[in-house]
This record gives sequence, C-alpha cells and structure tokens, in this order.
Amino acid sequence: MPPPIDCPVVCHGACSPNTLLDADGRFFARVDLGNLGVADRWADLAVASWSTRWNYGPGFEDELLFACGVAPDLARSTYYRLLWDLAS
Repeated sequence: MPPPIDCPVVCHGACSPNTLLDADGRFFARVDLGNLGVADRWADLAVASWSTRWNYGPGFEDELLFACGVAPDLARSTYYRLLWDLAS
C-alpha cells in the first residue's frame, strides 16, 4: 500500500546526472524532463538520494535530504525506489 502523500510538488525523476550545478556548486538547472508531473516530493527525493550512491559512493544520502530540508523517511524511500525499479 502506498504511503500517504507527504507534499505534492512538480517532480521529474531527479537523480544526480539530471541536476546541473553552476561554477560555485549551486543548483543551476534540471535536464531530462520526460517524466515531469505532479507527485509526492518523495518520488524525487527517494531516487535523488539513492542516486548519490551510484554516482558518488555511500554516505551522501542523508546530506542531500538535509540540504532539501527533510529528514530521512525509510518507508517512503523504500516505496518510491521500488516504483523506480519496476518502471525501469
């Protein structure tokens, strides 16, 4: 059963390679917007934090969530990561 929606936002399947930073390391833009739509923010947060492992190694998931102003949520992360895997 899906967890209750935490906060609906514009999502697109965020992962590290889809996020561009400027020369100072600040957010600049998102690319690859083929899945753009409104969804629970955890649909993006779960995959974005997960992708830090693929792209940078372990230890950055909580940092990304902290930078986004949210605490880790194992139930939501697990659910949305499973959906990501099933859609791939």
